[in-house]
Formats: sequence, structure tokens, C-alpha cells
Amino acid sequence: MSNVTSPLSSPPSAALDPEILDCLTAVVDPEIGLSVVDLGLVYRASRTPDAIEVDLTLTAQACPLGDMIVEDARAALRRRFADAPAIDVALVWEPAWSPDRITDRGLTLLGRAPRNQA
Repeated sequence: MSNVTSPLSSPPSAALDPEILDCLTAVVDPEIGLSVVDLGLVYRASRTPDAIEVDLTLTAQACPLGDMIVEDARAALRRRFADAPAIDVALVWEPAWSPDRITDRGLTLLGRAPRNQA
């Protein structure tokens, strides 16, 4: 499992299951070239007895690739959690995404200094 940390600006009530986040690192925003996890687009990633539940956002509401990213997330989750009764990936817009949500790993991949080394 990769070492995935949640961004500092995560919504306070967000539940971020590390195994689900690890799975979602395979889902890449094709315009930016980073995973939805490294971009800080995953607001909730949790398991219940009934489902794997994910809330994610996009960098912009007008993103033309939103449906594709959501479907890629569903497909990745289905592969990893084949026994889950349901996979629920919801596209949410609150709170609004900002570049402050990009993880330190994401900043490094973009060629920028991580926050903890700034």
C-alpha cells in the first residue's frame, strides 16, 4: 500500500479509508497528470457493510472529463473491492476545490516544494 496522506484542508467530517485512497491513486486526471488522491479531489472514502462510498470533486465544475474520471474511479474500486455489495461514487462541489488541497506528494510530482519543506 502506498503512503497516502490527506491534504491539510480536508473537510473536517471526511472519512478517508487508506485502502480506498490507495486504490484511487490509479485514477488520474488526464489534463493534469496526477491522481485524484494527489490532487486532493477525494473528500470522502469510506466502507460500510453495504457499500464502498466515495465523494470526489473536480478541479473545475466545467471539467469536460468529469464523467470519465468518475467512471475510472468506479472501475478501479470494483476491481479492488469485488466483494463489496455496492460501489457509490458521488461527484460533489462543496467545499470548492483549491490548489491548497494538493498533497505534498502531488506538489513534488508537479516539481514544487512540498509544504513541509517550504
